[in-house]
Amino acid sequence: MEQEVFFDFCSKLSSSTVLAPPIELQIDDLKLIRGDYRGINFPVIFKQKEGKKFCDILDTGYPSLYLISERMKILLMENNLTGWKTFPIKLYDKKGNVIAGYNGFSITGSSGPKNYEKSQIIEKQFVPLGPIIKFYKGFLIDKWDKSDFFLPEKTTMTCITKKAAEILRKNKITNMYLEETADYESDFRIVKKITCN
Repeated sequence: MEQEVFFDFCSKLSSSTVLAPPIELQIDDLKLIRGDYRGINFPVIFKQKEGKKFCDILDTGYPSLYLISERMKILLMENNLTGWKTFPIKLYDKKGNVIAGYNGFSITGSSGPKNYEKSQIIEKQFVPLGPIIKFYKGFLIDKWDKSDFFLPEKTTMTCITKKAAEILRKNKITNMYLEETADYESDFRIVKKITCN
C-alpha cells in the first residue's frame, strides 16, 4: 500500500509576527492543543508580547498552541477539512486594546506513533571539530484516523494531509511553515529516548 503524503504544520517563528502568550501562567497548553476543554475557563485571554504583524497564524509561546485568524477558520470550514476545532479567546495588543478576529486552535485528529523503521539515518556536524550528530530523515505514519489535521501518538506535532497543505498554500495562509514528513529530521538520541520509555 502506498504511503500517504503528510506535512508537518507549524508557524515560521518569525520575530516580526505577533507573539501573544496567555496571561494565565498555569494554563494547561496540552489540553488546549488536544481539544480537551475540561476545567478550562473561556475565553482564554492572550496578550501581545512581541512582534507587530498580525498574521493568519500567531504563536503563543507554547509549541503547537496557535491562534488562527477568522479567515483561516472560514477557509478550513468551507473546504470541509477535518481534525480541528477552535476555542473562544480574547486577544489584547500591548496597549490593552482588544484585537478581534482570532480563535484558539485545537487538533482533534490522531494517528499512531511516528515510525522510523524505514527512515534514513544521516549525520551532521554543525561546527568544525564539533560532535557528529545522527538524525532520522523522515518518518512514516502507520495508523491514522483519516483527519486532515492530526497529532501522532505521544506528540504535540501537528501533521496535515496533502489536501490540507495544498488548500492552505493556495490561499496564502501567512506565518505558516510546512515540511513534508519524508524530509523531517529528528534527533536520533531524542527518538531513542522517547521510544525506550
